[in-house]
Amino acid sequence: MAGAALAVLAVAALAIWIDHRDLADRLLRQQPQVIQANAELLHRAITMGRPLYSKHCAGCHGGELEGSAARGVPDLARNAWLYGNDVVDVERTILYGIRSGHPKARNVTDMPALVRTGQITQGDAHDVVEYLQKLAGASFDQSMAERGRKIYYDKGNCYDCHADDARGVIDYGTPPLTGPVWLYGGDRATLYRSILDGRHGICPAWVDTLEPVQIRALALYLVAAGADRRLQTGNSRVGSG
Repeated sequence: MAGAALAVLAVAALAIWIDHRDLADRLLRQQPQVIQANAELLHRAITMGRPLYSKHCAGCHGGELEGSAARGVPDLARNAWLYGNDVVDVERTILYGIRSGHPKARNVTDMPALVRTGQITQGDAHDVVEYLQKLAGASFDQSMAERGRKIYYDKGNCYDCHADDARGVIDYGTPPLTGPVWLYGGDRATLYRSILDGRHGICPAWVDTLEPVQIRALALYLVAAGADRRLQTGNSRVGSG
């Protein structure tokens, strides 16, 4: 009897192993958009990705993908994808991170300490903050905002990364400065600190920790879960601060 039971367990274990191997093969061979269009396959990918998120990502991004303004972690539930929410783009970020030290990390841009380096003055920074308040639809000082606009396009050179319309550039990973969702916060004090000291957020690289199929499943989960959360919380691009 014991031998028969062990044989049954061995067959069951082999069946599970074969199923996992076949699932991994399907997830890695298919293009992400094909997987997203296949309800059964996407469900299995999400089932695999959810516990990976809880173990490796939730500590920073939160249990509901809400992020953390205190640490500058994007709110993925409100469409705060600095580099876009295409599965391939998300995969790359998971693989190599952002300013992680990996040679393939996303590190084209970094928020400089404009005041600390002497590029602009403290007064200039306060003026820029008023201009950003205007763009975000908040109350603002008109004369300061007018000066701030000139600094944004000239002395501060802010537009070069954050775009002429201040809505950010996905290719650079630079967030918009128009709200209503902000990376670090859109209040005056937080915006001023960003300009004063700069920002240097980091996302670790997982290429040496997770298997390729896990990274694919995690990316699919993040995109799907983010879309689900936005049905409840809105659909806004993130702002910086």
